[in-house]
Amino acid sequence: MNQHARRFGALAAAALAFAPLGAGADDLKGPLTLKDQGSFFVGGEVERTDAMTGDPAGQLGYSNTDEIKVNQMYVEFQAPRGNARNVPIVLTHGCCLSSKTWEDTPDGRMGWAEYFVRKGHTVYLTDQSSRARSGFDATTINEVRLGLKPASALPPIFTFGRASAWDLFRFGPSYPTPFADEQFPVESLSDFGNQVIPDLNATLPTPNPTYGNLADLAILAGGAVLVGHSESGFFPEQAALVNSAGVKGIVSIEGQCPAMNAAQIKTLSKIPTLVVFGDHLDGSAISGKFWPPILEACRTFVNQLRAAGGVAFLAELPKLGFKGNSHMLMQDRNNIDVAQWMRRWLVQNVRQGHAKALVGKNRDASDD
Repeated sequence: MNQHARRFGALAAAALAFAPLGAGADDLKGPLTLKDQGSFFVGGEVERTDAMTGDPAGQLGYSNTDEIKVNQMYVEFQAPRGNARNVPIVLTHGCCLSSKTWEDTPDGRMGWAEYFVRKGHTVYLTDQSSRARSGFDATTINEVRLGLKPASALPPIFTFGRASAWDLFRFGPSYPTPFADEQFPVESLSDFGNQVIPDLNATLPTPNPTYGNLADLAILAGGAVLVGHSESGFFPEQAALVNSAGVKGIVSIEGQCPAMNAAQIKTLSKIPTLVVFGDHLDGSAISGKFWPPILEACRTFVNQLRAAGGVAFLAELPKLGFKGNSHMLMQDRNNIDVAQWMRRWLVQNVRQGHAKALVGKNRDASDD
């Protein structure tokens, strides 16, 4: 057994030994003390358009021809006082959602954003390019309305309803029946529905500019762990393939793991990687057919990283003692227990030192 195999075996054994921890040992109820908070944009480029609006006369007398900014990514952040050694965390949402994913849960409990800040990590919340506060490029839609392009040029806009979300996010076998041990607060489904935002990623160029924006954000943060979920589950890896300079660790939560070539695996194997899946993968009527193959593809990816000498772990939560977790595991009733387990893995496997952040109003202030 080589050195890398022995190291991974020890790490895996330690990880499997972690029991779900309650929040009692953590000070999660006192005042939240920050040294800085704010928001900014990363990336984007100027585009010239002849379709500022869908009205041939323009609006208010302004021309339809102008320059607009597109493909930028909105970021908000909170930096805790002290604990400057802890690595920053970047949280990116999935399809049809926004960074609200990581804030308070639908039933009003603490979300992962606050948890990691309370544990001494600067947290950056992103809205994918084309989503929510990042905005989207409406040019094609307006061009169709103006008759400059055919209706077939319209981008598909994807969103979720109650029944489809119930199935895909594994709240239960079929709407409205929950799993007996379901951790998602299904009584707050209406509040969760408020978070749904139509997915306009089809308006984006290829490759998705969010990849490069995340890579740039990691550098601006002084080095960071990139966390992706669902649609963005593999975005941290894609960002690292654009530029790995600031990517100190990766957490991929229930995303698809595409096939990677040898050169890509070699690059990614240098970054500690945690891949996480919840419960009931084969339990829902429709998504039960494709969640298990997604898990197996990610198992292959993790094994490839390990074979290349990387530190990588596939966390199947039921095997770690976490039962009933949905696809929205960061909002489940045991979300803080899962976050504690994840943080312990990160502390053991990701170097916690980082450079001074290049963003923030008080970036030159003391960490004390």
